[in-house]
Amino acid sequence: IVLSLLVAQNKIGEGSTFPKKVTHHVEIYEFNLSVQFHFGMKALFGIDYTNNPMPSIAPPNHGSRTHAKKTTPLLLFLTLLFTAPHATYAQPQPLHPDVQIREFKLVGAQSIRIAYNPADGLLYYLQLPGQIFAIDPVTAERQQVASSVNHGITVGVGFAIANDGTFFVVGNPTRGNDNVGIIVRGELVDGERVWSTVAETEPYAVSTGRDHKFNAIEVSPDQQYLLVNSGSRTDHGEEQNDGREHPITSAIFRLPIDTRDLFLPNNEEGLKDYLYADGVRNSFDMAFAPNGDLFAPENSDTRDNPEELNWIRQGHHYGFPWRIGTEDTPQQFADYDPPDSDPLLVPGINMERTFHNDPDYPPPPAGVVFTDPVLNVGPDADHFRDIDGLIKDASNEGIKLGTFTPHSSPLGIVFDVGMNLGGEFTGDGFCMSQNDSTLRKYAPFLDPGEDLLHLELTKIEAEERYEVSIRRLVRGFTSPVDAVLLDNKIFVIEWNSSGKIWEITLPKRTATAVGETPAVPTSFELAPNYPNPFNASTTISYTLPRDGHVRLAVYDTGGQKVNELIDQRQVRGSHRITWDGTDRKQKRVASGLYLSVLEFGGQRQISKMLLLK
Repeated sequence: IVLSLLVAQNKIGEGSTFPKKVTHHVEIYEFNLSVQFHFGMKALFGIDYTNNPMPSIAPPNHGSRTHAKKTTPLLLFLTLLFTAPHATYAQPQPLHPDVQIREFKLVGAQSIRIAYNPADGLLYYLQLPGQIFAIDPVTAERQQVASSVNHGITVGVGFAIANDGTFFVVGNPTRGNDNVGIIVRGELVDGERVWSTVAETEPYAVSTGRDHKFNAIEVSPDQQYLLVNSGSRTDHGEEQNDGREHPITSAIFRLPIDTRDLFLPNNEEGLKDYLYADGVRNSFDMAFAPNGDLFAPENSDTRDNPEELNWIRQGHHYGFPWRIGTEDTPQQFADYDPPDSDPLLVPGINMERTFHNDPDYPPPPAGVVFTDPVLNVGPDADHFRDIDGLIKDASNEGIKLGTFTPHSSPLGIVFDVGMNLGGEFTGDGFCMSQNDSTLRKYAPFLDPGEDLLHLELTKIEAEERYEVSIRRLVRGFTSPVDAVLLDNKIFVIEWNSSGKIWEITLPKRTATAVGETPAVPTSFELAPNYPNPFNASTTISYTLPRDGHVRLAVYDTGGQKVNELIDQRQVRGSHRITWDGTDRKQKRVASGLYLSVLEFGGQRQISKMLLLK
């Protein structure tokens, strides 16, 4: 029945290919539909269809009844498939003696984002159809607080919460044959949430099956900006309908947080004031580290290129489509003749017709130096296919991989910004591998998948780059898609039909002396910044004796506010933030003496900082 339905829809045909992840017909970006399809086919027919044709489902034309009617059977099939039990569902298991895990809440299918609201102390999660639920992080009691009826986003793929409790939701409605990226804001006004448009893009052509669209959104630590990702419309820069990449795709944009009704055109000149970073294939998640640096995991193309973790910096180009991972895309070269000339393509696994000799492949932008991803020094998540075609463990080979095992789909990155975790975890990052290890392209790498990873980042100051040591902490999730870290607990939310939120408890910061002073301080204290003097950036550290609202700002000696670094409620404990020597407009300030002013609980502390250039 399923196969005949697909054939009847003309979605399976000779020459069709099955991409790594599939774009759902309304806006779902790159989720593991392939997992559901694979297990559905196995359960129904005992057949492995993960490398066979798969429907490429176009977004609906809301103005066309014919289109909606045509896709209804296929949508019914997908709904049934998504709600089928996962064939290998298991209780997640900790892999570290100091890590505990428990089932926190059953939330059902299509939960896609989870975030913490500092304004009320609650967790909130977004489901794909646009529902937003509040959930108490202690009791797990939940309540629906919004839906597409309120905010107008019928398929929500991005969600963030500012420190004042303002919601931001990202969607991608389709108009005719075009995509439109849209960001909306939900503000509390007299106890009611009022929704308005932050920005909307110029319509741009729907791709023939590779659209990643607008998705991740993150609020800057100073609460001044929104950073939003626009994914690529190609797999590796191949020709699609209406060209390849557009100015509005494969980029991260930065918008002032108070922006309203902004129109983002699909041209370089109109986007130049908002373009933050270019050449990202699809940074579906982003998060700031305790020092203020922004990181984004990224899934690579259909070739066996490593998935990336990028240190996102303003003005940097991360190479897509000309460079993926630490390798140049071979299709740009005249002698490219796959699969014979490409050891990262394997017939029957990931070889498809979009890889071919391509004399019209555009040259890279002149004068642009590409920024490579963070290098993984192991010991985990670092399997790769070598030029001899064999799968190897990079750290065993003495190789630093850039960054994750191919096709693992890293998602849900979080950091211990509050420095609340103890032992080896203090100030570190975490993310998940979303994909199931039995997926056709992922399976050869013998990487477990669907796990929680510990990211221990090391900054190589002299080379302006990072390396990361990755270790598995928890195994056995089912399509984990997002996470949030609150105090010493990571809440992981799953995408699948039996979707749950899992609570992972890590050790808290413990005594600074055996049996004596607890990690949680008993006094309010602003420590001297370090380094001081400084010429690029400096770190400001402070401690809070209890939860409460914190303001941290930089002033010049004339009493004028230069920049506001923090204005939010924070939990008790130790905190730190990096000031990069810029003002509120992100312009570098002059050399001289500046004051960091910390306010908490009616108290104020001041520290002097000397900027030298």
